[in-house]
Amino acid sequence: MFSTGRKAKRRGERGNLVVITGLMAIPLSMIVVMTLELVSLSSEKARMQAAVDAAALAGARELAVAGGAARNASGFAEEFALNQVTDLAPRVTMNFTAGQNASGGFQVSGVGVRGSFFGNLVPPGGFKIEVSAVAEALNQQPLCVLALPEISTPGLRAGSNSSIQASNCLVHSNGHIATTNNAAIGAGTIQATGTASGTGYSPAANSGALAVADPFIERTIKRIGACSGPPDGDFVVSGTVDTTLPAGVHNRTVKVEGNGTLTLEPGEHYFCRLLMASASGSLIGEDVIMIFDGNGRFEARNSATVSLTGRTSGDWAGFVIVSSRDNVEQMVISSPKVDKLLGTVYLPSALLVINAAGNVAEASKWSVVVAKDVALDKNASLVINTDYAGSGVPVPLGVGNKAGNAKSGARLRQ
Repeated sequence: MFSTGRKAKRRGERGNLVVITGLMAIPLSMIVVMTLELVSLSSEKARMQAAVDAAALAGARELAVAGGAARNASGFAEEFALNQVTDLAPRVTMNFTAGQNASGGFQVSGVGVRGSFFGNLVPPGGFKIEVSAVAEALNQQPLCVLALPEISTPGLRAGSNSSIQASNCLVHSNGHIATTNNAAIGAGTIQATGTASGTGYSPAANSGALAVADPFIERTIKRIGACSGPPDGDFVVSGTVDTTLPAGVHNRTVKVEGNGTLTLEPGEHYFCRLLMASASGSLIGEDVIMIFDGNGRFEARNSATVSLTGRTSGDWAGFVIVSSRDNVEQMVISSPKVDKLLGTVYLPSALLVINAAGNVAEASKWSVVVAKDVALDKNASLVINTDYAGSGVPVPLGVGNKAGNAKSGARLRQ
């Protein structure tokens, strides 16, 4: 009997232990689940913070580019931040806002809400994640090379030991940038709306940048009816002849050959057809702009010398070579002696080809290139100087930077 009572007592104790253990398991499980949730919440907040940090820096860098304030840096930064944390979207509802704050910094803020315990009762409405970052641009940087292609095309490409030397300004493509066969691009900043492939970038090229709008899109270029009549006879300068060409409409082919020299008189020169300098000819001009109609094109070949200074006043002040928007021709520089292109080269629908072993535009105080596509090859080097203050040719609104030669950058303020 004593043995039977002891057994019953032990069975009762074991039963109590099972009940106690079962009762303890519920809160322990809840503690484990809550701990895991809080760890996950901390990780999600860290991810969102990293996203707004990166987006604030990207927005500040955009504002550091001349004319950046006119572009939608806010929308770009908001989308940039969201793209960094898309994998959190199924469990966290997120919203990002971006813009320049009162102190001049670029601020990106994010709010995320995720489910909490007991049907969002603890805490009420769910967990709320709040993050913020402020970045500031160190200074502004000139825009000196801009390619305006469709996003699917390179826009800016360099091959066969060619290079762009633009150490104090921005080189940007609204499409892609590609370097091949030991080509190099050196600039203050290098960036592409698409991708940057190849090597030889200094500093490293940035991909996925905000597109830069055509700064001269509102300009009227084409002169309706200017080239509608029958062409005049060819105008050829050859031998050792030294002659001048008055400003105006040139509805004829113009060639400089041999050792001849053609001096463009100051003003606006509107070319309906080919303008070519070849052999050892020279094409020079001060205070000039060359505008090429839809069928006009420019070629500098062989060992021709080209030295041009852009307009100092008038509607085209600051420009040196321009093509109409329906002009899809190639503008070709294949002479190593194109030493001066002082001003802005604007080819909104045309391709600029530079393929001669020499330094193009090196003698210019400053140069800006805005073209649909820019292609360099065969050891050619495009040299972009930025001595804006040292030139009598004014910089057009939308490119360059009156502040001088400054390196750009951005840093997190908080």
